[in-house]
Amino acid sequence: MFSKLRFNKSILVLLSLVWLTLPATAQFQGKDNTVANTAFLELNGTQLLKKASLNRTMAFSRAKEKGWITLRKKRDGGIVILQGIDELGLPIYNTTYNNTIAAATTQTNSVYSGGTLGLFLSGSSIPGVKFAIWDGGAVLTNHVEFAGGRVEVRDGTTSTSTHSTHVAGTIMATGINPVSRGMAFRLPKLYSFDFTDDTPEMSANAAGLLISNHSYGSVAGWDYNEDVTPARWEFYGSAGANEDFKFGYYDSESAEWDKICFNAPYYLPVKSAGNNRSLNGPAVGSPYYRYNSTGAMVSAGNRPAGISSNDGYDIITTYGNAKNILTIGAVSPLANGPGNAAAIQISSFSSWGPTDDGRIKPDLVGDGVNVTSTSDAAANAYTTLSGTSMASPNVSGSLMLLQELFAQRNGGNTYMRAATLKGLALATAIDAGNAGPDYIYGWGLLNMQAAAKCILDNGSLSSIQERSLKQGEVQTIEVVASGSGPLVATISWTDPEGAVTPQSQALDNTALKLVNDLDLRISEGNIIYSPWVLNPASPSDLATKGDNFRDNVEQVYVAGAVPGKTYKIQFSHKGTLQKGPQAYSLVLTGIGGKTYCASKPLSNADTKITRFALSNIDNRAQNGCTDYSDFSGLSVNLEAGKRYPLTIETGTCGQLRVKSVRVFADWNGDGDFDDDGETLFGQSLSATQNTTQTTIQAPTSILPGRMSMLRVVVSETSDPNTITPCGNYAKGETQDYALHFEGPSLDAGIIALVNPLSGSCAGMQNVTVTVQNFGTAALTEIPLTAIISSDGITVAALSGSITSNVASMEQRDFSFPEGFLGESGKTYTIQVRSNLSGDLNPSNDLINAQSKISVSPTVAPQSSAYYCTNLKSYQLNSPGAETIFWYKSATERTPFAVGNQVMTTEAPIGNSYFAGLN
Repeated sequence: MFSKLRFNKSILVLLSLVWLTLPATAQFQGKDNTVANTAFLELNGTQLLKKASLNRTMAFSRAKEKGWITLRKKRDGGIVILQGIDELGLPIYNTTYNNTIAAATTQTNSVYSGGTLGLFLSGSSIPGVKFAIWDGGAVLTNHVEFAGGRVEVRDGTTSTSTHSTHVAGTIMATGINPVSRGMAFRLPKLYSFDFTDDTPEMSANAAGLLISNHSYGSVAGWDYNEDVTPARWEFYGSAGANEDFKFGYYDSESAEWDKICFNAPYYLPVKSAGNNRSLNGPAVGSPYYRYNSTGAMVSAGNRPAGISSNDGYDIITTYGNAKNILTIGAVSPLANGPGNAAAIQISSFSSWGPTDDGRIKPDLVGDGVNVTSTSDAAANAYTTLSGTSMASPNVSGSLMLLQELFAQRNGGNTYMRAATLKGLALATAIDAGNAGPDYIYGWGLLNMQAAAKCILDNGSLSSIQERSLKQGEVQTIEVVASGSGPLVATISWTDPEGAVTPQSQALDNTALKLVNDLDLRISEGNIIYSPWVLNPASPSDLATKGDNFRDNVEQVYVAGAVPGKTYKIQFSHKGTLQKGPQAYSLVLTGIGGKTYCASKPLSNADTKITRFALSNIDNRAQNGCTDYSDFSGLSVNLEAGKRYPLTIETGTCGQLRVKSVRVFADWNGDGDFDDDGETLFGQSLSATQNTTQTTIQAPTSILPGRMSMLRVVVSETSDPNTITPCGNYAKGETQDYALHFEGPSLDAGIIALVNPLSGSCAGMQNVTVTVQNFGTAALTEIPLTAIISSDGITVAALSGSITSNVASMEQRDFSFPEGFLGESGKTYTIQVRSNLSGDLNPSNDLINAQSKISVSPTVAPQSSAYYCTNLKSYQLNSPGAETIFWYKSATERTPFAVGNQVMTTEAPIGNSYFAGLN
């Protein structure tokens, strides 16, 4: 077990943005750009490498003139390397940005063995080499987590990097240290490249890859240089500028990355958004440095007002703004997964969009705070880092598992195009921040459970299609809403590279970079639903609906799609498609419904329904005779497990008749009313009776967020049992209403035993559990009880209450005021129950867990060390009459602990302690 070492690692490297004039390379595409253009990619890689080499040579020559550093090592282990210059003659620096909890945050653990979906994904069935990382140095390939040659350094880099090793571990560490297990922990092979010459190498390797990870980006705006004396703030904008044009800028590297992706349609680069929001420069009036008109970094006196602090929107740099990649922001960890959108919180450092032309960036967010993973300090070393650099491999490693699942479901060697994988991830993300997409969280937090479920349901409740649109073509399809969620259609396409604005005109230039503008619409009758759109001129505004002419992803979201109804989806484009037909991917969810059977009387004379009242709906009929009324536009909101009064009143268009009322509800959403429990109520009424009242209870099994249908039938018969939900009958009326299922308002559950776990040391045991408010209402008191037994005998009965406010979906650790005495070697059954008054969902009230107390180590002829999980401390023992001094290494002179039996939180280095006699 290893403690967390909390620090941020920065590596700064100057990377060329190519502007030298060299012969152009022709692009040869496969039909509809659905096949990798290997010939172009290889030739393009060769030419890009020549450009980069020439640019680097010029940079080193200019460095002598300007006094630029060519190499320095930072105090925190970072490095700075000169590699190129931009078209304005200034250096452009790139920096690297700083696992089980990460897997929980994105629900990647739901696709593992023992997960909620019954899957066994680990990356093990991915053949060959489909994954690569570019980073600030080589991965430590002999780390125990990469045993068996699973990581291969491809570019001859010999200097290892903590940052790159950490990133690789988050992607695919085996889990020797369980808390550091990577997302795709059995991925057979990973290629490692230093990010020098990344773009040429990406082009040369793209045809064979599915995913690459890039946890680095351009230095822009403010940067704190602590490797000079005295340390100083430096501003990397152009001479005289108050804002760095590199923020939001679609540069030549962005265009090259998009070009590579267009010619390698199965290749998806995943890139960190950057950590610029926490680099704000010195206070106004404090000293700072910046480039002067000759390109030298010099003292500029005291900071004046007016220079941007890059602490808001539009602070993602250069190729993080490419169209065909996934750009990833960072959120705080969620050990038990995201309960709701409010639980998802952006980190203090994660860079925000939009791009200068208003596109949505970042695309997604992942866990990037205090992520424990592998280190290059030793072959069994680990460390904890924070940054969007950590969020990016949390996402990229997880996405490889979606490719694995798709292949397993489609013959074993069929993968999704990059646009499909991207569209799937965005379509199923958990919305965070503002409703709909925004410029802080993008489309939300990666939701592996929902994405995997979409693949599993493909062809039924969801659809994943890879399509192509020709010039002038309009395509339409029809779907039936299922009520399994909102009807959501998402299209994504790999767009040709956009035009690059010259750097002299680049600052906040709004010229659009979208080349082929596809359009998506959904209609139902005369109602047309349009895609989400954002307003970059007011970036904090809520997303609205309209014509999206900026992004190469569009989504139409129909929140109240009526189950059983047919919707038409249309695909078209504006203008002239460049480079032939445009391939695009479509992801549909909330479909696969069944049209409900018809119910209608043969005559609308006499008996009719005049009032229906249930939950939030009190619907009174208008004058006139009716046979069938479609009120599916009215949604009856029902909480799981809750009882509701139901009132139905009848009237007549003619004569008073004997009649019967029967009510049906499609609780399981399968498109009929035939299942057990779906006939809710039936009663006969005399000719003079017109009101019936009863109480119905929504089952605890209904799924929150789903929609279904309720049907009321009144027929002129004295026997309600003769009324069926389908078909014709003589006289009366049928009414249909939509049902919207909500989570229970009162629902407190126990989700985990925190302490004591197996491996706890003997002695007094504190019982701690994680409680979650699953309800929609805040709770002010949650009573809890615990029964602890061993060998069938109760050894303790505990009680206590959470008495502070617990918000909806909030999780809270609670420790009982008293504990129990755990004996060495005994196994205890710990039963904890939530006793919330009025709890509507008793299924999650109880947790049963077992904890085995470890056998206490005896004092052996040699020293021993033992980790106590309950105390999160190490127990050190050593025999002998003399006092023992404990050291971290054989060369240490100062002990960290003294005594023959001590407890310490000091973690071992290399899994070893050193004991010495006084």
